[in-house]
Amino acid sequence: MKHSLKADLQSLFPVWLGGVLLPLPALAFWRAGIGRSMALVLFSIGCASIVAYAFRRDFLPRSVEAAESPEQTWRRRMQSAGLALFSASAVFSVISLTLNDSQDFVEAWLAFMLPLPALGVVPFFMVVTRKPLAAVVFGIFTVFSMKLLGCIVVVLVYGWHASEHVPPYTDMPWTHPNLLVWLFWLNTAVLSLSLYVLGRKKFMRNKTVLAKAAR
Repeated sequence: MKHSLKADLQSLFPVWLGGVLLPLPALAFWRAGIGRSMALVLFSIGCASIVAYAFRRDFLPRSVEAAESPEQTWRRRMQSAGLALFSASAVFSVISLTLNDSQDFVEAWLAFMLPLPALGVVPFFMVVTRKPLAAVVFGIFTVFSMKLLGCIVVVLVYGWHASEHVPPYTDMPWTHPNLLVWLFWLNTAVLSLSLYVLGRKKFMRNKTVLAKAAR
């Protein structure tokens, strides 16, 4: 039976709500800089969870949807995840601007950037592990490793005392991007694009094999 995009979005609502509410305590009760950073980390976990659960039914028993091709299924999964992530980013941004500085749009801008790595990275790990929790954990860790990779380059450029510079070269000032910030975005973009292509290919292959086995 062919599921509609509306049905996909309805099935994502519980995890969407969890992803929006997860960073709320950090935004409401921990308004210092570290609190806002923690809220973004929690929101990124929510984004990864939304994408993982968008693909979850494809790895459940009897999940083959014979009425549509693997290409159509992939496109619809990405559409439902993308719409859910966009709306979650909008809600998170409004809450952040309401509870914090209403003129500080950096956090709101980051909220709309975080879903992009989730859309590129998490589907690959869903196809590989077939478990939402594992896909979220591996996805978050892999994106975080892009910062570690950037730190290695920063140390090679500025030396082992890069963290002692004022301001530290190992910090990530989003309003005044330094080398580490640009490396992080570059590394994450390359990673997201690469895993998106690999994940899509593996998804197509797996769905084709399952469809043939179901006949």
